[in-house]
Amino acid sequence: MSSIICKIIAVSCAVLYMAPLSLAQENSDRRAVARENSASEAVSDVLPPEEWKRVDAGVERAIKWLATQQEADGSFPTMEMGEPGVTSLCVLAFMAHGHHPGEGEHRQRLERAIEFILSCQKENGLICVLGPEGPTIRRNVQHEIGQTAAYNHAIASLTLAEIYGMGHSRQAEQIQKVIDKSLAATLEMQRWPKDRGAIDEGGWRYINSFDADDSDLSITGWSLMFLRSARNAGFEVPDKSIDDAVEYVQHCFSDEYGAHGYVAGPGDHRSRGMAGAGILALAHAGYHDSEQAKRTGKWLLDYTFDVYNSDDGLPRDRYHYSLFNCCQGMYQLGSSYWEQFFPRVVGHILKHQEADGSWEPESYHLDRPFGDSYTTALVLLALSPPNEILPIFQR
Repeated sequence: MSSIICKIIAVSCAVLYMAPLSLAQENSDRRAVARENSASEAVSDVLPPEEWKRVDAGVERAIKWLATQQEADGSFPTMEMGEPGVTSLCVLAFMAHGHHPGEGEHRQRLERAIEFILSCQKENGLICVLGPEGPTIRRNVQHEIGQTAAYNHAIASLTLAEIYGMGHSRQAEQIQKVIDKSLAATLEMQRWPKDRGAIDEGGWRYINSFDADDSDLSITGWSLMFLRSARNAGFEVPDKSIDDAVEYVQHCFSDEYGAHGYVAGPGDHRSRGMAGAGILALAHAGYHDSEQAKRTGKWLLDYTFDVYNSDDGLPRDRYHYSLFNCCQGMYQLGSSYWEQFFPRVVGHILKHQEADGSWEPESYHLDRPFGDSYTTALVLLALSPPNEILPIFQR
């Protein structure tokens, strides 16, 4: 781990013990540390101080609201098929703004959430409430279950790897065992035969075999994040698995349209969410300044998030999921991309925060049932890049 990252984490953790600082002051201090250590630009100068105060106030309200939503079993509310993915996103949202298991006012809440996530692992290594049972991963499951199980597994695995790598949890030994099994399952799914051959090699898709595509950028992005996080935390991850995943991400870039799309191959598969996911995935592989990432970033600047909870004319584009991917991706791309993108979205996001601190459920019909804990967690993660707390999202 670099000295810059170590310093950021060390100061972030030190700030947590300087009670009674407000969350807003803590986030301001973290941005100051990131600005001091930035090798390229002042990462927090994209907004004036007064605007950052509005952001911090909105974040604090959202965190307080999210804290009230936790169920008795440690989960956060969503439909059954969304667990433990939604709970995992909520945990990441808390952590991205300086709250960690084992310390601070939300430590017990986060520890209960972790216990819930751990309890969801199946004998075959998958981490999901609804999914194939037994010692092996069976693919003959209903489409809705096969689809959501893939996301639940990847997001939950990433969350546990981040917690383990940051060393904040008293459940470290149990988390290590769960990650070992989860990692084996993830690598197994990556190696499943691809009907379309080389164009889909290296990627991930649903547990069930759904259509002609055997990989997509959305699930591949989450799975690659998990592999990188697990490696950062000290787990053995084959170089080939990461290299193959990156190659698949590159296959999802369209020279014709100048951006990453949902699946590889001919046709227009673009969306704001997949543009952000492509940039972010390449950054995790060390390709921050790649031509693909820069072209996708330029394409993304032509689109906005001005009309809240809309797809901006892009088919199947989820507003809140896209916001998360784009904020994190453009932060990784850095410089003028981040400076042009982030200030444009902040005002619209804060304007549409509910009075209780939440953000409304997603308008896209397939994601709306996941509820407002899901969207609120995504917005909190979208607003967190300058804090540079979660290792997987550090520049």
